Amino acid sequence: MIGIRRSIKPLPTISKSLLTKPCIHPILIRSYATTPTDNETPEPKKKKKQLNIAQVPISYIGVMSDLYVSPKLTKYSPLKWPKLVLRRIMVFAFNTYNVIKFKREIGQPLNFNKWKDQSIENYIKTNKIFAQSCNKASSLSNNKSKELSKFVNLKLDQCCGKHLIEVLIKRSENFNYPNGKINWELKSIDSNPKITMFNVIPDQDGIGCYVQYIMNLRTTQVVTITNKSTNEIIQENETKVDDYLVYTMNPFNDKILLVGKLFESNSERGLKPDLDVFNPSEMQKFVLKAADIYREDPNNLKINKTD
Repeated sequence: MIGIRRSIKPLPTISKSLLTKPCIHPILIRSYATTPTDNETPEPKKKKKQLNIAQVPISYIGVMSDLYVSPKLTKYSPLKWPKLVLRRIMVFAFNTYNVIKFKREIGQPLNFNKWKDQSIENYIKTNKIFAQSCNKASSLSNNKSKELSKFVNLKLDQCCGKHLIEVLIKRSENFNYPNGKINWELKSIDSNPKITMFNVIPDQDGIGCYVQYIMNLRTTQVVTITNKSTNEIIQENETKVDDYLVYTMNPFNDKILLVGKLFESNSERGLKPDLDVFNPSEMQKFVLKAADIYREDPNNLKINKTD
């Protein structure tokens, strides 16, 4: 858990760089200016209106950017460790800055243990409801999409973001095992969950209103497919999962939603996001992709292509 010193009052001095820029993609609203005549006094330039994130429902705030996720040092040569350690120090500075910003601007208690417990509960519920949705899809023939949408939204509306819910519905629709029933169980949590990135999301005035954080959760999970008629086990898989789950939180009422998942960054990438957050089309594609918590690690896909 991120440590906090209660005695700290002023914000730490951090250079104007990636660390101090909010990871928010802008929605630009058209603005205009008139050209004054010789007899007219030039009007002051109007500032472009920006989206006030505080007016956006929390359920519509997906993964804001491809944030840096510190990779494990053991995956790389010791020659790369100094650079990777330096980036970890920069991530620590980023988190420290945002924790202090949270305390000064939001003024709510820092309940990391409570937030992590709620995050785990949301994750467990999401997996269980998804399994139920897949089973429901197998028994539906008419209005499948409508029925699944109604079911998933009803069960996960207070647990997941809208983009993740959309992904779960689409995946459920594609599940085709007429005689099978799928069951998901969390066998164990293998290590203490860690919040690896803590980002305060500011409103249009630069004051924090939401929080988005990444939690590293290592678990052992069991997925079982049984025959509906005989309850005979057709397939059973036990896997160890190392997830970097992304959550959006309203700190004023402690509402927490699971919105997606990210993966460890490679050794070549810096802290600056590769994503162009000022490109609305690119951002929309990224938000939907990052919302899929069951997608394959892109780092593994690259390895497979080179083999």
